[in-house]
Amino acid sequence: MPKKQKRDSAYYEERLKNESPLVYADLRAGKHETITEAAIAAGLKKPRTRLQEMKNAWVKASSSEQGDFLLWLTRTGVSLSLAPSPTPGLPFTVAVDRRLSPAAVLRISEVIAKRHLQPGDVMAEMGYPKLNASLGRALHRGDRLQPDLITALQKWLTANASV
Repeated sequence: MPKKQKRDSAYYEERLKNESPLVYADLRAGKHETITEAAIAAGLKKPRTRLQEMKNAWVKASSSEQGDFLLWLTRTGVSLSLAPSPTPGLPFTVAVDRRLSPAAVLRISEVIAKRHLQPGDVMAEMGYPKLNASLGRALHRGDRLQPDLITALQKWLTANASV
C-alpha cells in the first residue's frame, strides 16, 4: 500500500506556485496571512466549519474542560437530559434506530482518546475484524450499526466504565 501523501503547508505552497500563481503572488505580498488562507482563496482547500472546529476542540479538551463546557451549556439553558438506558450499568441509550446516540458517541470518543485507541482497536476488542469500519463510520458519519454490534458495544462500554 503506498504511503499517504503529506498535505502540509509546503505541499499547498507548491500547489499555489504551480496552479494559482496570482494567489501565490498575493501571499508573498502579504494579502493572505497564511498558506491555508491562500489555499482557501485559490479553492485548493475548503474552510473548516464551526462544527468541525468545535468537534476538534472537544476532542483536544481535558476532562475538566469538557465538564466545565457541559456545565456552561446547562447554565445557558441547553438541555442535556438523556433517555434512560435499557442496558443495566449504562446511564444512557447506546443507539436509537440503530444509530449511536450523541451520549454514546461522546463516551466512546472519550474512552478511545483516554486509552489512545483507534476505532479498529475497539472493533478487535469486541471480537470483530480490526479493518471493519462500521464503528468509525457510525462515530463520524452517523451510519447505522448492526444489532449484534450494538450489543457488543454496550458490553464494551460497560467493561470500560472505569476509564
